[in-house]
Amino acid sequence: MVSENKRILIYGDSNSWGYLDDGNGERFQRRWPIEMADHLSQTLSVDLIEECLPARTTNLSDPVLGSSFNGELTLEAILLSHQPIDHVLIMLGTNDLKAQFDRNINDIVNAIIGLAKITKSTPAGRGGWFSDDVPDVSIICPLVIGQRANDPSWERADEWAGAYEKSLLLSSSLQKACNLAGINMIDGNEFGSSSKHDPIHWNQENHQLFGQKFAKAIQPFLLD
Repeated sequence: MVSENKRILIYGDSNSWGYLDDGNGERFQRRWPIEMADHLSQTLSVDLIEECLPARTTNLSDPVLGSSFNGELTLEAILLSHQPIDHVLIMLGTNDLKAQFDRNINDIVNAIIGLAKITKSTPAGRGGWFSDDVPDVSIICPLVIGQRANDPSWERADEWAGAYEKSLLLSSSLQKACNLAGINMIDGNEFGSSSKHDPIHWNQENHQLFGQKFAKAIQPFLLD
């Protein structure tokens, strides 16, 4: 058992916040970060810090919601406010797939890498406020969008036009970029899938299984 608690910060969007595929907007109590922390606690002492916001993008200001949903603008302040942090998990990019942003896959990949680089250069690690230590960081590749996003009968089809096809390219492109940048990436598609009912979000079972499986994948990176 590690004596000092591992402080893990999750930086994500609605799928980490716990917004379910039923669309009622209630935060799921057994969302994947909670499941992950519970399973890690069997071998590690963990402090979970959830910094997840529905509709958050990587580095884009939403034309309706505003700049508060731009993940790049808020990241440094969030990291510093939670210092000391041992490991940051970043899972963003899904909302960048919205048709209104007209992003190609390289735009999204570069934006995700940019968030990791901010994390790696922010002195929010151990050692106190005046330390130069930075937290470790892992990127989680978001899940492929459900195929229903291409169904014209889905009420949000226009908003997410083209998202499914782009999301299929994200894992391989992001892995190549992470390899070049020396950043750890874990493919979320290994642990779950988007809902068939709501192609953007997850169901309850997926949250729980994702958290349990991801805990096993991330544990080696948390051990001293």
